[in-house]
Formats: sequence, C-alpha cells, structure tokens
Amino acid sequence: MRYAILLWALASAAASAQQHQSVLQPGGGEEYRLGPGDALDIQVFEVEELSGPAVVDVAGRIRMPLVGEVPAAGLSARELEDALESRYANGLLEDPQIKVAVETSRSQPVSVVGEVAQPGVYQLEGRRRLLEVLAMAGGLTENVGETINITRASGGEQTVSVKNLLTLDPGQDDNPWIAPHDSLRVSRAGVVYVLGAVRQPGGFPIKDQERMTVLRAVSLASGAEKTAAKQKARIIRQRPEGKVDIPIRLGDVFKGKDEDSSLEPNDIVYIPDSAAKSTLNRTTEAIMQMAVGVVIWRR
Repeated sequence: MRYAILLWALASAAASAQQHQSVLQPGGGEEYRLGPGDALDIQVFEVEELSGPAVVDVAGRIRMPLVGEVPAAGLSARELEDALESRYANGLLEDPQIKVAVETSRSQPVSVVGEVAQPGVYQLEGRRRLLEVLAMAGGLTENVGETINITRASGGEQTVSVKNLLTLDPGQDDNPWIAPHDSLRVSRAGVVYVLGAVRQPGGFPIKDQERMTVLRAVSLASGAEKTAAKQKARIIRQRPEGKVDIPIRLGDVFKGKDEDSSLEPNDIVYIPDSAAKSTLNRTTEAIMQMAVGVVIWRR
C-alpha cells in the first residue's frame, strides 16, 4: 500500500519537475544559472542577423556577432539578456531588446544509480530536492533498501533514511537539496535465503523495510516439503567474528509453540530433508555455497 502512495507521490513530483523544467525555474524560486555545455537560443528583436543558437563553452562564455565573447556562466538568462543589451547598446543598436532561452541544459548533471527505475545522469536545471531527483529517475523500485547515499561534489557524504524520506512531510535533512555533480546511490533491500526442503528455494528481498521472520521467509519459498525435517532446521547468520548456526524447531514455530524469529539481511534458513540422509549433515560451508548462485526472486 505504501508503495502505491509512493508511486503517486513520485509521479506528482515528476510532473512538477517537468513543469519547472519547461521554464527552467528551480525549486525555491531561484533562477537557473547557466554553465558550460548549456545550449541557448538568443533572439535580438528585429535584427535577425544577430539572432540564433549559442553554446556556453568550457570557459563559460558565448560568442556573439559584433561583440565577440560574452561571459555567461553563473548568470541567469535574464542577467545574460541585460549583459547583451548593454553590449549592443554601446554604439551598435538603439534600444536593443534581447531574449535568451535555454534550449538544453548540460551544466548541472547528477548521477543516480541503484534501485531506481531509470538509473542514469540527469540535469538538475536549478535547485532540486532529493524526491524531485528520484522522480526524474522514474522513482524507487520495489526492492529499495533502507538508505540513499549522497556523495557531494563539494566533498563529504550524506546518508538519508528511505523510511524518513517517504513520510508525508519529510524534514530538510530527510529531503535535502541536491547540487550539480552530486552522486546518488539508492541501496538495495537486504536478502534472506531459504534453502533445502522447500518448494521454491531462493533468495527473497526484505521489501519496504518490513519485518522478515522465519515463517514469512518459508512462506515466500512456497512452504516446506512434506519430507522436511522441520525440527532440525537452522539459521546461518554471518557475524564479524564468523558464522553462527542458530537451531530452530520449525515444527514448533508452525504450531505457535516457539517464537517466530526475525531474520537479518543475508541470513540463510536451511531446512534439511528427512528423506535424504546426506542433507541432514550438510556443513555450514556447504549450505553457504548453495546460496552463492541463488537467483533473487522478485515478488
């Protein structure tokens, strides 16, 4: 349900971003600042010979007929209009009227990778907050993890909680401004593995920051086989100090006699098959090898 709300919110943000983009007005009301690579259309009223396209070069300048190089980087379109009118009014034109439109913005890239629908490089075209940039990238996927890491072009990093970002009214720290040349990495949800005597062994994402339990994991694996040795199941958990085997009496969990334990990302739930004696004695290392090639089931 929350993902449906999220998709609606991101779609609204995307529409807002497109409206802003059409006039190149950033969030917060600040005008777009030109930079190298921006393609402009410059119209000099009633002087067609001076009108035409221009591109801001790597030095931040444009070249115009009669007046030569004109600094443009860091100016808004309106400020560049004033600068050009001043140049042409200096003995060249009487009361020049000039209009500058940004045709293509290429000077404010931001990279978005990870669990978004359309990873890639996007142009900010003004100040944008995190939610707006995610909307430009098509929104979050259903396998989004718990955090979004922002690597700042100015130096340093910032980590944002997905849960906090997706509240109805995220604070400024949860929905920060994104600057040109920042990089966003959206984490992937943690995965738990269910192996052994289950109908569909595999790896399953912990979606939507949900609580993943043993019973839920076994359910995602379509349940245990009839021959499963439920009372000899175990959780294999990786700790900094090494692997830990946690025995679980799955039959008792099914009956509500034992607690339905919570699982952590990368946990392996292994249920041996009572009909195959060799599987009852599989080592932890052998079970982990089974998990290496498991395909993650996207549900």
